[in-house]
Amino acid sequence: MWTDMRPAVEMPRLFERGGDTVSFAGGLPDLDVLPLDAIARQMSGLVRLGGRIALQYSTPHVAQALVPAIGDLMGREGACPAAADLVPTSGSQMGLMAAGLALAEPGETVLVQTPVYPGAAAAFRTAGLRLRAIPRDARGLAPEGLRETILQLRREGRTARLAYCNPTFQNPTGATLPADRRRELLAVAGELDLTVIEDNPYGLLGFDGQTTDSLKALAPDRVVYLGTFSKVFAPGLRCGWIAAPREQAAALRRTTEVMALSPSPLAQAAIAAFHARSGWTELIDRYRAAYRERCALMADALERELGDGGPWTWRRPQGGFYLWLRHRDGLDTGPLAAVAAGHGVSFVPGSHFRIDGGPSDALRLCFSHVPRDRVAVGVSRLATALRGGAA
Repeated sequence: MWTDMRPAVEMPRLFERGGDTVSFAGGLPDLDVLPLDAIARQMSGLVRLGGRIALQYSTPHVAQALVPAIGDLMGREGACPAAADLVPTSGSQMGLMAAGLALAEPGETVLVQTPVYPGAAAAFRTAGLRLRAIPRDARGLAPEGLRETILQLRREGRTARLAYCNPTFQNPTGATLPADRRRELLAVAGELDLTVIEDNPYGLLGFDGQTTDSLKALAPDRVVYLGTFSKVFAPGLRCGWIAAPREQAAALRRTTEVMALSPSPLAQAAIAAFHARSGWTELIDRYRAAYRERCALMADALERELGDGGPWTWRRPQGGFYLWLRHRDGLDTGPLAAVAAGHGVSFVPGSHFRIDGGPSDALRLCFSHVPRDRVAVGVSRLATALRGGAA
């Protein structure tokens, strides 16, 4: 049985904090921007007036009241999903697991964008799938490399019909796939009958307010889109969705029903009520401003501490949560995590984002949740650890 042969899967410890440590590890949103008093009043009213529904089991469908909130978000990147094609999840992580179980068979290969989000790798492996990297070049995912890889796998007698990517402000690199590359990638997917799984938690969090059309907008019948309210509202509600072509939506709905029985009516109702009263624009603008400021604080501090031609290189991201450092000489960053912890700062080594478990010359820093007055402190500690570890 494949369940006896699958490899052990472990997620990095991203959300553990304590003491005086400055955490650049977990991708937590900045909930200081939320209007908590207004949300508390809305949730109180939901429980008081409709608690017998909001606290009961539900059906495995997105509540009608929530559909406009999803349509508003996806429409900002050009997509227009039908309500019947939406499947509720408890966030993108559940969507990844559901996609791996519903859209492929154990032993098949899924092509993944690398470095890869560890939660995606863990979900696909838990579903019994094999991972293969999508080739890339200086502009990101390489469509011709994808074509060649798929054809080679098929010549070897292996089934490969899924490709996974996080094309906008990618976790962990912060990179965005250019519009022309998106079209080329989707053309290859159409030619080879691939389903593309688009994971898009950060697409609306560009610092300048600009957006790029999602893959779902460009090829709605080819793309299974994973959406979440965790980064544009709040992760504690554990609420997200899948927007899929009709036939795949049915399979995904059956799978999510087995996984969770029903979505949370209270979470769906709370988000729908917030959107109906306030919309998304003001809140998303506040998130963008908070992350733009924190990113600048981190990048400026890195320039002061590690710039001037040193061995560490990085690019300032234009959105999202993350900054990706690499060592020019290929130093393994894995052992540096313990050194950094001793200096009171944490990060995620690049090895967590590899699919082969090997060493990496990179590390991921998350700026989204660090208190403003602690960013420079954390970078100073990090620089001390990196200089000492690289000596």
